[in-house]
Amino acid sequence: MATQVFDFLPFDTSTQIAYLSLLLGIGLLLVLLKVKPMPATAKSASFGMVLFVLGLLTWVYYQAQNANVTVRDGQLELNIPLYGTQLPLASLTLAEARIIDLGDSDTSELFYRSNGVALVEYRLGWFKLKDERFGSDKALLNVTGSRHILMIPTSEGYLLILSVTQPEALLAALSAPTL
Repeated sequence: MATQVFDFLPFDTSTQIAYLSLLLGIGLLLVLLKVKPMPATAKSASFGMVLFVLGLLTWVYYQAQNANVTVRDGQLELNIPLYGTQLPLASLTLAEARIIDLGDSDTSELFYRSNGVALVEYRLGWFKLKDERFGSDKALLNVTGSRHILMIPTSEGYLLILSVTQPEALLAALSAPTL
């Protein structure tokens, strides 16, 4: 089977503006810490922590622009910031996979983020769902919108919820027989 790569949907304008504003705000906080009179130890510790958060969020933003899903050698590779993983295709419950809109009444609602990032339309990481309608109340998300999202149950005890540019093509690639 040939390697197939599927890109994630890019951020929409409001998410881009919100994310860049967040980075700018953290950068301004660094300037404030630099000029604010504080004990040297407190200033160094505060500056270091804020600088770390700024670096981490900048890296997540950069990596999110290049995130993709790769299907090769009987594996699904999620190349996403912080939560990248590989799953054997055999662990995907493809018979129950579907393309959903997150706001529909027949779709489980996201209940809360247990570990991840959520900013406007961008959701990345581990989330809890309100119910176990699709076999689990845990989901690994990389979503940049709420419409035309691919949901794949796994035998690992969680769902994959992904907003790729071609969800039908990805589902077809996953379902194709391997030689």
